[in-house]
Amino acid sequence: MDWITSNVKSLIGKEYEAATCLLMGANTYTYLFEHWGGWLYKSKRTFVVSHHDANVTPDCGVEFLIDAPLRKVHEMKSDNDMLLVGGGKLLTTLIQAGLLDSLTLYTIPVMLGKGISFIGETFGSNWYLESSKIIDNNILLSSYKYVNAR
Repeated sequence: MDWITSNVKSLIGKEYEAATCLLMGANTYTYLFEHWGGWLYKSKRTFVVSHHDANVTPDCGVEFLIDAPLRKVHEMKSDNDMLLVGGGKLLTTLIQAGLLDSLTLYTIPVMLGKGISFIGETFGSNWYLESSKIIDNNILLSSYKYVNAR
């Protein structure tokens, strides 16, 4: 991920610091652990939505949400400013369940060639563009707020 500029890394770091906890899916958890040589997010409590407990970092503040994970996310939402790390399936599930309040997108014009889908089917999900700005002359930062139209 050497194509992520230092300015973008700094902005993501500020979002990380502002969050009270992290939320991610099992695929993101596994990828980060395997590719970064261990668990880097030791300073933040982390919740992993999964179908089974594959926690290899329980001493690092990582908890797997297995039984009724969306209910648990809903309960935690009022007391926490959660930062979703990754995307894909969990992002789509949270949007479908109305559990995502805001969405920040960094559009970086680098063609990777392949990968997983970013967002699946989320019909009826309406978002308001709260702000946008250009970073480093070619990266678009867009922040959206969820509009409850259902």
